[in-house]
Amino acid sequence: MVQPNGPNNTFINTASWFVTGELHNDDTSRGSGVPTSPPVAVELVGDRLRIVARYTQPGGDPRNGSPDLRMVTLWTDPNPIVPGKFYDINIQTNVSNSGGGYLDVSIDGRQVVDYSGPLGYGAGTYWTEGLYRNAGPTQTVIADYRNLTVVTGSMANGWQGVGGTTPTQPTTPTTPITPPNVAPSVTQVSASPGTGIADNGDTITMTLGFSEAVTVTGTPTLALNNGDTAAYVGGSGTSSLTFRTTVAPTDRDTSAVAITGVNLPSGASIKDLSGLAANLSGAVKTFTGLQIDATPTSPTTPTTPTTPTSPTTPTTPTTPTSPTTPTTPTSSVTRPVLTIADNTLAVRGRGGTVDLGTRVTTTDTNDRVTVNVTGLSRYDTITTSDGQSFRGSNITLTAAQVNSGLELHSYYRRGGHPDATLTLTANAKDPVTGAVTSAAPQTIAVTDARSATTTTTSPQTPTVTTPPVTSTTAPTTQQPVVTTAASAGSLASRGYAMLQGHVEPATSTLATTRSQATVTDPQLASGTTTASLANQSFALLNQYLAGNTGRVDSGQIVSAVSRMAGYGQEAILTRPH
Repeated sequence: MVQPNGPNNTFINTASWFVTGELHNDDTSRGSGVPTSPPVAVELVGDRLRIVARYTQPGGDPRNGSPDLRMVTLWTDPNPIVPGKFYDINIQTNVSNSGGGYLDVSIDGRQVVDYSGPLGYGAGTYWTEGLYRNAGPTQTVIADYRNLTVVTGSMANGWQGVGGTTPTQPTTPTTPITPPNVAPSVTQVSASPGTGIADNGDTITMTLGFSEAVTVTGTPTLALNNGDTAAYVGGSGTSSLTFRTTVAPTDRDTSAVAITGVNLPSGASIKDLSGLAANLSGAVKTFTGLQIDATPTSPTTPTTPTTPTSPTTPTTPTTPTSPTTPTTPTSSVTRPVLTIADNTLAVRGRGGTVDLGTRVTTTDTNDRVTVNVTGLSRYDTITTSDGQSFRGSNITLTAAQVNSGLELHSYYRRGGHPDATLTLTANAKDPVTGAVTSAAPQTIAVTDARSATTTTTSPQTPTVTTPPVTSTTAPTTQQPVVTTAASAGSLASRGYAMLQGHVEPATSTLATTRSQATVTDPQLASGTTTASLANQSFALLNQYLAGNTGRVDSGQIVSAVSRMAGYGQEAILTRPH
């Protein structure tokens, strides 16, 4: 158990190596004694417990720094150590580098290490506990140990601790043909800042975390996808290396910064303390949400100050006042202008889209202009013209992304009346002074088009009376047609009926707002009467088409045809675009 030594009951450790318990090698067995590191050790790395093993092949040199020495990090606790808590650590091992070596470790009843392979340096070992660390750290560390039991020989096989039972002796693990790959590897990659827009001159710090302490020689760099690199800053001798890059005008703009690899120029290396080169494949990572805008900026050209007017010589000569020295102009930020075409939009769910109709402008081309969007529903996304999709309740877009055209995609699949209110705020930042200004927030109310419902009634059947006409044969050539009022009424009624059959009836409102005309006048209509009736029919049908919300392509032609006995007439109606 370690006692807290930091604020808020925390534990702090900055040592580059820290051992709390170990199986130590019998260094005197080699004659005059060769100082070695323990073949098995329980260590602290920062505030995390770690189990490590060391070995050489038979006859190898076990001294620290020897190329024969190998160190294996078998387990690192993913959680910080809990100050004030006792940990029950059970270690079973056969220390042998010539066959049959193994190490099993359980902590609080859960096995964390199951290793089979060479272990130790071919000499005897003994257990020792205490706190051992490198010189330099100033933290006070206090640890408590209790209930230590050490057993050897046949009694150690399957030992379960004091009061435990001894299970069947485990089968001796098979010695592996090839020692395991114990190279240190990259386990964590981070960037600061991790999100936002980095402008020309801004600095980004990147950190690589390793599975064990590493030593750096030379100057490694990280290759970035904006055409630049991040240079090594420090961290050699620890498990965390720091790199840094500054955005330059020659860098490429990018919507998501990424590390594409680690460069090791001639003479540069990253190795563990035993000299084994690190596996760097885990350093490749993309930081979604961290953008680079490397466009060079120049401060606004200051206005030339007006030359002071020479003072008029008074009657009684007086010394003219010296003109005030003009104040050096400073950069300023201009409030951007956000334009929204329609503050109320409707979009169908299940993949429907609608153009947000949003634009942002500024009179100062040096300002960095962005638009912040909040209130987006969890089932909606916003897509830019280049195919990038954004979701979430708080989104920041560049002016270029906004002005390229934004589409809202809805994936709502339920009933009800889903709606959302998007709040859009345009912001501008002066790259020289860092001053920021914002336009007044504007809103867009978005509803699902499928939630609009109307009640429809069946149209009344028109009653049409036509004068009797006797005809035995149809004319072979087109003859002038005299249209009766009844014919015009029948034409309007049939045209409406055909349109109603073509368009989705569920979306019509015509039947509830305009009753069907009933024409019974059998008299021949004059040219004026016929034109009036036709115009009324056309207006009625246009009203129907304008009120329809169904899926009708623009430019679709609807035809209503009336064939009377002895004559024919055809009316062509089109839906307005």
